[in-house]
Amino acid sequence: MAALYRGSLLKDQGDLVGAETAFQRAVDSGHPDVAPMAANNLGVLLTEEADVGGARAAYELAVRSEHADVAPMAANNLGVLLTEEAEVDDARAAYQVAVDSGHADVAPMAALNLGLLLDAQGDVAGARSAYELAVDSGHADVVSVAAVNLGTLLRDQGDVAGARAAFHLAIDSGFVDIAPVSAGHLRVLLAGQGGSVNARPAARIGADRVRQTAALGARTGETGADIDVEGVEGTDDLGTIEAMEEGDRGPNGRR
Repeated sequence: MAALYRGSLLKDQGDLVGAETAFQRAVDSGHPDVAPMAANNLGVLLTEEADVGGARAAYELAVRSEHADVAPMAANNLGVLLTEEAEVDDARAAYQVAVDSGHADVAPMAALNLGLLLDAQGDVAGARSAYELAVDSGHADVVSVAAVNLGTLLRDQGDVAGARAAFHLAIDSGFVDIAPVSAGHLRVLLAGQGGSVNARPAARIGADRVRQTAALGARTGETGADIDVEGVEGTDDLGTIEAMEEGDRGPNGRR
């Protein structure tokens, strides 16, 4: 336990070599809780140091621990790492492990990340299913991002009603808080004036100095996905904002 605390402290102080040594000592302890946490945190550290092989090994060790909280975190983190390395099949498998865990916080994030991965690969059905799973989770940090990506996917497939419902849900879920896209930008998309929204994988998750009494340790980096909006031009194929905001509802009564 002390080694894990020390590793987090040294990392915060910028002593990455010392932090790595401390985390490795905690991993080697074999403690059923501490070792998986340390392995995940070691993976985050090694990722930041661009040691892809070391990070992957650390994350895989944490996943194999089957720790109820840490294994899903590590699986999601592994998925992000492998996505960045263009190892699509292995990334997909890692995200699926995190999704299948059913972890209240990690599974929705992993579903979003899986949707982004499949979307980028042109797997429309798989991406839609993953985005819908993320949306249906109701997770406050995930729903709005998943909904706007789902809406964009559906719009591109010509599903006007589904896209409209997804964009409304994104706005109603506080999409305005996700920089740099404002609700105004989203309303441009709602009005069918073109543009696209793409997100990078959600942030890696690290145990916050063993302050994991229950669900999720602190995330390293940003809490949500970065979103980019490209140029706006096109036709009003989704109808006017006024008509949409008068009460159109999507599936399951969502606005």
